[in-house]
Amino acid sequence: MSVPTGSETLDSILDGGLPEGRTVLVTGGPGTGKSTLAMQFLAEGLSRGEDCLFISTEQTFDELNDAFADFAFDLDHENLTVTSLHATPGQTVEGGDERELTLETLDGGQMLGGDYSAPFEATYITQYLERFAPADRVVLDSVSGLSVIGDDQDVFRRTLLDFMRLLNDEFDATALFTAEESQPDLNRADVKTVAASDAVQFNTHGVLRLWRENVGGDYHRFVEVVKMRGVDHDTRVHEISFTHDGLRISPRLRTHPGEFVPSDHMSTGIPGLDRLMGGGIVKGGTLLLEHDGNASPHSILTNLLSRAHEEGYAITMVPPVELPPKRLRAIIDERIGDMEQLLANDDLFLVDFANIWENTKRNVFKPQEHDTDNPAAVFRTIDDRRGERPMFSVLNVEAQLPMLTDDELRQIRFWEEENLYRPEDTSLYLFNPATLDDELAAFYENGAWQTLETWVTDKGLQYLELQKSPSGFMGSTRLVEYIEAEPYMRIQQPPGAGSTRSADDGGP
Repeated sequence: MSVPTGSETLDSILDGGLPEGRTVLVTGGPGTGKSTLAMQFLAEGLSRGEDCLFISTEQTFDELNDAFADFAFDLDHENLTVTSLHATPGQTVEGGDERELTLETLDGGQMLGGDYSAPFEATYITQYLERFAPADRVVLDSVSGLSVIGDDQDVFRRTLLDFMRLLNDEFDATALFTAEESQPDLNRADVKTVAASDAVQFNTHGVLRLWRENVGGDYHRFVEVVKMRGVDHDTRVHEISFTHDGLRISPRLRTHPGEFVPSDHMSTGIPGLDRLMGGGIVKGGTLLLEHDGNASPHSILTNLLSRAHEEGYAITMVPPVELPPKRLRAIIDERIGDMEQLLANDDLFLVDFANIWENTKRNVFKPQEHDTDNPAAVFRTIDDRRGERPMFSVLNVEAQLPMLTDDELRQIRFWEEENLYRPEDTSLYLFNPATLDDELAAFYENGAWQTLETWVTDKGLQYLELQKSPSGFMGSTRLVEYIEAEPYMRIQQPPGAGSTRSADDGGP
C-alpha cells in the first residue's frame, strides 16, 4: 500500500507514494526544500482526514510559522499536532547542580516540572512522544537535531531505529525524517548518494536526496530517489521548484503527450527494450544506435532484422565493418532465414561500401567498383526491386566513410528521404561517435526520431540509455544482460513499468 506524498509527480516516481507504515529519509543541504516537502506530505494527509504529527528539533512554533508563511500550510489544523524536541542546557535530578543537555518542548515546558528537566536521552524522548500516539503521518524535522543523543554513530543509529519502531509499530504511522546532508566522501564524489557518514540512511526504508546545482549560470534544485526498498521507483533525476502549495517536481512527462506520440511501433524483439522505448522502434522513423566500440550492438540489430522480416519488410543493409561476411551470413541464416534465398527473392539487399563481399550474387552491391553502382543508382535499384513492401534499412555509417565524404553522407541521407522513403519505411543508423567528426555525428543525432546509446563501464557492465524518443523512458539508463535463449539479451526493467521482479525477457 502506498501513501500519497502531496506531489503527483513524486507519487509517479515512487510508483504510488511512500510505503505505508515505513520511514523514509529526505536529505539535502540548506534551502533545498526538505522541510517544505515534509510539510506538504502532512498537508496531503490532512486533506484526507488523517491525524498528523510534526516534530521539530530546530525551530520554535513562531519560527515554523515564519518558515511556512508563503505556503498554503495550515499549522492550526485540528488534525495537526506540532511539537518539538530541543536540547537545551539545564539541570536534571541526577545531575544536581551540574548543567547538561535537557529536553525542552515547543512551549518551553520542562517534563519534570520545577527547576529540573529530563535529560536529553532516548528514554525520556520516547516517553514524551508516546503521548501523541496514534498518528497516520509523522514528520521528524530534523534528525540532525538529535545527533547529540549518542556518543557515537552506532548509539545514534540504534536510537533512531528505536524511534522508527515507535512511530511505525506503535503509532502505526508512515514517517518522514529530514536530515542535513553530510560532507560527501571525496573519493566517491561522482556517486549520487547520501554521504557515508549519514548513519540514518541505513535504517530508513527509503532515501530521497535533494540538492542544488548550477545550470547555465543559474542554480536549480533537484531530487532523486536514492533507494526505496521493495518499490519499482524511477531512478532518474527530477527538478524542484517552489509553489504556494509546496514543491513542484518536474517533468511529469519526459516525452510528448499522447496526441504527439506515434501509435505504430515495430517491436525490437526484446521485451525490456520495447518497454524502455515506449513500444519499440517507431515505424516510418529513424533510430540511431550509438556504441562506444566495446558494447556490442549486434544482438539489438539481429533482433530488429528478425522482427522486420517477420512483418514483411524488405531489408537493406550497409553491414557493420566489424561483422565479416561469414559471421553475418551465419547470423542471418540462424535468426532470419537462408541468406542466399533472401538475396535471390529480393528480401535482402547488401550495400558493400567496405568492398569485402563477393558481388557475384544478386542484390550484393559494391558502389565503389562501377560508375553505374554509385549510391544513388544502387538505392534506386533496391527501391525498384522491393516492390510494394516497406523497407527496413540498417546503415553502418563507418562502413561508408572510405567512399563518401561527410558532405556526401549528408546529401545521400537527404536524397533518400526525399526520393525513396515511403511512410512505413524505417531506418536504423549505427556508429561509434569517436570514429566520426563531431559535426557529422550531430547531424545523425539531430535527424533521428529515437536515439539509443550503449556502452561498457570500467567494471565490465554494459548499459543502454534512451536519449531521445517521442515515447518511452527518456533519460533512463538500463543494464544489458546476455542470456542463452532468444532473444539472447535482457534489458533491465524500466522504472515504473511493472513488477519489481526481473524483466521477463526470455530468461529466468
